[in-house]
Amino acid sequence: MTLTQLNYILAVQRCRNFAQAARECHVTQPTLSMQIQKLEEYLQLIIFDRSKNPIEPTAVGKKILETAHKILSGSHELEELSKTLRGEVSGEFYLSVIPTLAPYVLPLFIGQFVKLYPQVDLKIYETQTSEIVRQLREGKIDGAIMAVPLETSEFKENHLFYEPFRIFFSPEHPLLKKKLVLDSDLNPDEAWLLKEGHCLRTQALQVCQFKKTQKNRNLFFEAGSLETLINMVKTTQGFTILPELACGQLSPQDQKLLRDFKSHLPVRDVSFVTGPFALKTSIEKVLIKMMRDNIPKHLQKNSSRMEVLPIN
Repeated sequence: MTLTQLNYILAVQRCRNFAQAARECHVTQPTLSMQIQKLEEYLQLIIFDRSKNPIEPTAVGKKILETAHKILSGSHELEELSKTLRGEVSGEFYLSVIPTLAPYVLPLFIGQFVKLYPQVDLKIYETQTSEIVRQLREGKIDGAIMAVPLETSEFKENHLFYEPFRIFFSPEHPLLKKKLVLDSDLNPDEAWLLKEGHCLRTQALQVCQFKKTQKNRNLFFEAGSLETLINMVKTTQGFTILPELACGQLSPQDQKLLRDFKSHLPVRDVSFVTGPFALKTSIEKVLIKMMRDNIPKHLQKNSSRMEVLPIN
């Protein structure tokens, strides 16, 4: 019995398919199948019911998989402990970031991180919240930068900063005459939003206290990025809700189209999230520290006016 064989059976458990598990493990399917068969012969037990599609573990296989996970976790913990004792920060780290944060947060620290920790192979992906949750739950990524709370005890949320929301209006919008805007001033018919699947869409509806957006105009569009939203608002009549870091990327002329809420300060809680399989603590710690050190200081302050918005 080897750690490689245990890795293979856990990959099959995640993928529920031998071919996909083999691709994930970077081996051929015959190699993976042969090693799993050898493990079953060694244990004198059948781990997977191959007659089902997708493949499912047998009753005894479930217990084997639970123990395999504990053994591999212990092995990874031992590796991490040895790195910590040597003062070493190295290895692969898979990081997912939601699309409305990635273009604005990553440039704040990523160049410095790569320079200071050349032995870390950092792999970064832009991913929507629902997919990040699945990846964390299945151990396919090591951490994520995202909005919380996720309202589940299986993930660890390390708070980074609170990011306020602001209103971005079209150039001729009458509400630009006001310095501060009330929720009740905003017309749902004029709201431009990200498409379904982005947690920022849900938060934007909550910011404005809209139960749903109306569709009385003759143009319907849902954007996949904040940059697209900004350009749509600038060339039509209406508004959108932008997070603070995105506002900082606007030109001086476009900055004049921003307004704040009068009655409250809606914010999102941005955190570094790890799942139940998180073991790369040495890399995790330096990533969190570097992000906190480079996030603008005004975003790390609390205010009694803050209203933290849920993500779903």
